[in-house]
Amino acid sequence: MSKRINLEEAGALLLGASSLILCCHVSPDCDTLGSALGLLRFLEQQGKDVKLLVDDVINSSFSFLPGVEKVIRPEEGQEYSADLFVVLDASSWDRIGCCNQVVKYNKLLNIDHHISNTEFAEYLYLDAKAAATGEIMVDLFEACHWEFDKAMAECFYTAISTDCGSFRYSNTTPKTMRQAAKLLEAGVNPNEISEKLGLNSVASMQLLAKVIPTMTFAYDGRVAYMKLCNELYNKQTSTETFVNMVRYIEGVDVGIFFKEVEPGVTRVSMRTCKADAAAVAVQFNGGGHVRAAGCTVNAPLDEAIAQVLEAVGKQLS
Repeated sequence: MSKRINLEEAGALLLGASSLILCCHVSPDCDTLGSALGLLRFLEQQGKDVKLLVDDVINSSFSFLPGVEKVIRPEEGQEYSADLFVVLDASSWDRIGCCNQVVKYNKLLNIDHHISNTEFAEYLYLDAKAAATGEIMVDLFEACHWEFDKAMAECFYTAISTDCGSFRYSNTTPKTMRQAAKLLEAGVNPNEISEKLGLNSVASMQLLAKVIPTMTFAYDGRVAYMKLCNELYNKQTSTETFVNMVRYIEGVDVGIFFKEVEPGVTRVSMRTCKADAAAVAVQFNGGGHVRAAGCTVNAPLDEAIAQVLEAVGKQLS
């Protein structure tokens, strides 16, 4: 079990380390990336030796995030060392890929907002009521009396806005809006962020056109899913928004997108209206939130679909 700490204690750990390695979860979204990049920039300004590792490809649609070019993708067999290893927005040790093998550290800190957190780290700051880890970052800066510049604010704002669906999801709270407003006061232009996030590549739209015909309904229309076979999968092509195509259909409670990223390895994204997505994801060593969760199933595409649908059916009943 982790030692639960407060924000001031988390800040002391961060500033007390001379070398740090920050880490995002695999299938990185803007919350994990934005939180890590904003913190990376701050720690660099404090004169720290700091690196950011992500064991995955960064979608080109996230290229506008300040500092994203500094992300390092490690490989098995490499070794990195630091006083403090900081895992951001990941609820389990398995969610960071090979980073849990290649990093040597003295202390391990996890900052997260997922209710499914497994408390794998030595030190844990967890706020399951926060809409995003980006929101926790703003809390951290306030608690420690740190100042963020415009670039940090853009990273944190992007993290918050994407994880609460541009403030449309049920995890949006009055506090979420207040924290976002503080980032606007720091110079963030929300229209520019929205335009960049909403821009789809030609390749992504062409791929979506191939995926939509796979749309299938189950459990009397309460579940809808699409699938992407490994032959069509391209790690450089963003599929981030595909799951929303099946979530926002009349009568659908659970929308799922399956993609076989390697032969026999299927990643699953779920969005729900009423069902508990996290309760399904944790059965496959995944995690997330009640309304949005994901996991990786070590099985071929159709077999993974069958396994997840069975778990979803039990959740619906």
